[in-house]
Amino acid sequence: MAIIGRETINPALFYSGKVAGYLTWIAIILSIVQVLHITRHGLLWVAYISYAMIILGLILTTTSMINLGSSTRLGLPSEQTSFKQKGLYRISRNPMYVGFGLLTLSSVIYHLNIVIAILGIYSIVIYHFIILGEERFLQRRFGREYEIYKSKVGRYI
Repeated sequence: MAIIGRETINPALFYSGKVAGYLTWIAIILSIVQVLHITRHGLLWVAYISYAMIILGLILTTTSMINLGSSTRLGLPSEQTSFKQKGLYRISRNPMYVGFGLLTLSSVIYHLNIVIAILGIYSIVIYHFIILGEERFLQRRFGREYEIYKSKVGRYI
């Protein structure tokens, strides 16, 4: 099983969007443990909202990875995989990406910093285009089964 698959969009956009998101995640972790000192707001309730988003994002990401099992990839699989629609995938077609988005937004909200905001927004936009590419792939691979699923389950929620 190859863990890295084919990109759904231009590789430069695919990887730069992912890296931008990862940088926001690293920034919030390093800020929380006080290794990185990015100027940020002083509102305690905003920090608590960010912490809640981190927890929810981690739960969604971890659970969706467990639900996908060996079908989890960075990109599209080249080998045959089964169509997964159990667990969180009954509620959202992209619960892992919802989790990623929450992690990214938690950093944007926590820092309220223009650089973090630009990285975060760029990452979320790129992830949306990655999702659209994955949907085209799933439509081709699973046909009618995917159409029925898509009519019942929302892209994000």
